[in-house]
Amino acid sequence: MILAQDEILKRLCKGDIFRECTWQKACLKEASYALRIADDALLIDGKFYDPGKKYDGDYIRIEPGKIAILSTKEHLNMPKDLVGKIGMRLEYAQQGLTGLMGIQVDPRFGHDKPAERLYIRVANFGNETIQLSPGDEVFTFELHQVKGKAPKIKREPTWLRMKDQLRYQSNASWSYVTRVENNLSGETENLRNYLQPLVMFGVFLVAVSILGVTLSVFLQTASPAEDFGSSWLTLDERRLLLWVLLIGIAGTAWVGLAAGWRFLRPYRGGAQRPTTGWIRKYWRKFWYWLW
Repeated sequence: MILAQDEILKRLCKGDIFRECTWQKACLKEASYALRIADDALLIDGKFYDPGKKYDGDYIRIEPGKIAILSTKEHLNMPKDLVGKIGMRLEYAQQGLTGLMGIQVDPRFGHDKPAERLYIRVANFGNETIQLSPGDEVFTFELHQVKGKAPKIKREPTWLRMKDQLRYQSNASWSYVTRVENNLSGETENLRNYLQPLVMFGVFLVAVSILGVTLSVFLQTASPAEDFGSSWLTLDERRLLLWVLLIGIAGTAWVGLAAGWRFLRPYRGGAQRPTTGWIRKYWRKFWYWLW
């Protein structure tokens, strides 16, 4: 059985579920409670903010692919006959925020620790940075009735257990999927950088070959008619042919020059950019015109 709003409020007023002064009536929903995130007890960008140490930013930003730990403003004091279920509110789930945690809060959780709260590990699997503010209602908390008697289990504080488990991870803020994506992007970039000069060199060789053939035809055409043996061409036709060959030579030479330049300097971004304003202006125009 799931507790409705009025029943949750009764339990809260009795001191159950959450400690006094850590919950708000405005967070009550139809059949759940909206958990608010705190500004301490966090893991953001690989940095731990222990309980009592406030986050040093106006907003909590979780980049795409990154993992963080959020804590709740509410301090738990679960009774022996209730169990809690944690979920992600729709507004944040649609942005790609995903919970990486056990969804159940057992009976008696926090009853022997006055400052015990929930620490929820999340990941941003969306395409945009998720921005949160302390006090935002990020998670939903359902209360279910427990049938039977739940045993007492003594546990060490959750924050200490979580830090102890995460210290063995090489990078607790990056998901495996993101690391694989970054590695693949790096390998793809290396492959592109390796193949680009080879392709440019191939274009250069082809351009030089075409240039050589064109020059050969041009020299033969420019010879006297009796040596060239092309008496079937009129003077105007020979002039037209010469102009076409000249244009072909110029175009092929330009392609060969550009390919050779790219082979020697494959990255335009690697060129030293002048710092003077007017030089930079004409330098950019030159590159736009060149390519």
